Amino acid sequence: MLKWLSDYNKHLILLSVASGILFGLWTPSLFESVQFLGTTFINLLKLFALPLICSALIAALGDLSGNLSTLKSLSKKLVGYMLVSEIMAVTIALCLFNLFKPGVGGDGSLILNAGFQPVEHQEFGFSRFVLSIIPENIFYSLTHFEVLPVVIFSILFGLGCTFAGEAARPCVKLAISIREASTKCLNGVMFLAPLGIFALVGSGVAQSHLHGDLKMSFLSLLSFVAVLILGLFLHGLWQLIAVAAISKQRMGNILQKSLPVFSTAFGTSSSLATLPVAMHVADSLEAKPFVTRLMLPICASINVGGMMMYEMGAALFFSQMLGLDLTLSQQILLAIACILGGMAEGGIPETSMVSLIVVFKIVNIPLSAISFLLPLDRIIDRLRTMVNIFGNMCGVILVSKLTEESPAERFTQNSG
Repeated sequence: MLKWLSDYNKHLILLSVASGILFGLWTPSLFESVQFLGTTFINLLKLFALPLICSALIAALGDLSGNLSTLKSLSKKLVGYMLVSEIMAVTIALCLFNLFKPGVGGDGSLILNAGFQPVEHQEFGFSRFVLSIIPENIFYSLTHFEVLPVVIFSILFGLGCTFAGEAARPCVKLAISIREASTKCLNGVMFLAPLGIFALVGSGVAQSHLHGDLKMSFLSLLSFVAVLILGLFLHGLWQLIAVAAISKQRMGNILQKSLPVFSTAFGTSSSLATLPVAMHVADSLEAKPFVTRLMLPICASINVGGMMMYEMGAALFFSQMLGLDLTLSQQILLAIACILGGMAEGGIPETSMVSLIVVFKIVNIPLSAISFLLPLDRIIDRLRTMVNIFGNMCGVILVSKLTEESPAERFTQNSG
């Protein structure tokens, strides 16, 4: 039974969306009694969000132990590339969604929970932002589901494990175990996605239908998808151009050799699952094996520019739909939150709802909005993965061209 649900879950989700729309139009009173199913589904997602965020970050950063002291120069280039890639991703999203404004004119009642009222953002400034992400008590943040401070704590703790070296290996192994267990739990929660999404979509459609603005809301959602796909294309394009210029290779040759990476990423929807193929292709594109083996696994866990673009776009889209006018400085702070939240994805397929929780909490967007992205996310996630792993592979080639052979390289090759 579970295997059947796993194989056909994505089809059931699409069916639940269609059913929610139809029943929301025909029998809106039905969702007064089944709305709790949607709330239960959202609560279950939140229940495992914090363990996954903490463990994914600590595991990714803690696994750097033993490398930083020997590979300082390479690590600087690695971190520099990741920052440039992530900043470019959120900047592209910021520009496109402010230019096209796909959420303007949408019906906010589609994503509003009963009784939820969005707040104004007069107090959303730099000092408040800094204080909100560095709390005096991490357990207070955990109990009040303040996710961004938990992300900051996990990053600092992961770095502490890195510098502690072998003494912190038990903590890193525990984090890896928690990450894997949390992922399995989230996979189990996704079995309930058809019921939860049926209730959430149906409730939103019923309310929007009564207000008479349903058509405009779905047109806005389709506009969101179109703008996001354009952003993903531009993000992959600038990395392709940079690699072609620095490595002196033809873009057609790079794309042709990268076809196995694209097909595997699209099929598995996982950067981690695509790693072996990406490593082989990176070597064939003249990347140094030492750089490939160190950089790709790290980037697959942290450098997910496509995911960060998705978060930024979704936050701006729903802010526009709810009529929340974010200033430029507020959007920049939101971009920082997207970068920090996206780092928690960990290369795991279809866990974007976990990262979106971080960003939506910052902008005060109701978490029920996630239900409207989940059906689309099954398709968009595959495109994001293709852009993520291709970008990481491009980064490996770029860093390889800027890195001279070192004793650390010879050591890793001999030990590998």
